[in-house]
Amino acid sequence: MRYTLLITLISVLMLILCLQSASAQKKVKLPKKPPKEYVTYEPSEPDIIAPKSTPDKPLREVDESYVRLGHFSNGPHGIDVSHYQGSINWTQVAKDDHASFVYIKASEGSDNVDDMYQTNFRGAKRARIPVGSYHFFRANASPQAQLRNFMSQINIKQQDLLPLIDVETIPRGMSNERFRQVLDEFLRLVTREIGKRPMIYTGKNFYNKIFAGQGYNKKYKFFIACYTLEEPVLYNNDDFILWQYTSRGRAMGIRGDVDMSRIRGRHTIKDIYF
Repeated sequence: MRYTLLITLISVLMLILCLQSASAQKKVKLPKKPPKEYVTYEPSEPDIIAPKSTPDKPLREVDESYVRLGHFSNGPHGIDVSHYQGSINWTQVAKDDHASFVYIKASEGSDNVDDMYQTNFRGAKRARIPVGSYHFFRANASPQAQLRNFMSQINIKQQDLLPLIDVETIPRGMSNERFRQVLDEFLRLVTREIGKRPMIYTGKNFYNKIFAGQGYNKKYKFFIACYTLEEPVLYNNDDFILWQYTSRGRAMGIRGDVDMSRIRGRHTIKDIYF
């Protein structure tokens, strides 16, 4: 009898303890999961990341995500070429709605000229494609000599688009401040010679490193290269006119890859007319 009573008491106590434990667990609030930490990746120079594509088909036919994200729904679109594209059939190029304007390389540094410039420029003009010319800037060359080289190739009266200065390299050992001094002098000379400020072409990272916060965006229009699926954003949300979104595009009349760009945002092609 006593043994049975003891067992009964122990069972009751165990039941009470279980009920208290269950009640306590209901009152305990689980800690919230910590917020996810997003690590942004900024590629080192060069800052141009080429999207996946196959070399034998137009990029716009290969990567449907480009269409969905607006690479081809907005416009107008254009191309830029040099001797690397070889012989170009400009009559065919004029039929491509993704080549509604073109920039052609004219010169580089103080003494280098593109041996296809004159042929390409005449071909684009005959095909009635709005055309502009660009110079590849070298900070270790004299600004005066570079101006002479550029002007020796281009005919200002025949330019449809603002002359373009390609700025994307800094000589080893040259400070950013010194680089800007040499570039400023060259831009000043070009502006005085042509009567208008030229447009500047550069990569997104190069812009953020050299131009951001220096007042250039208040004086010059910018043409930004960034080969990503999403439209690039510059520091301080600085504005730019043209976005070069791939170096692996295809255009009618051109064998192989070609750089492709489009007018962005609120801008129109009139913003780059000379």
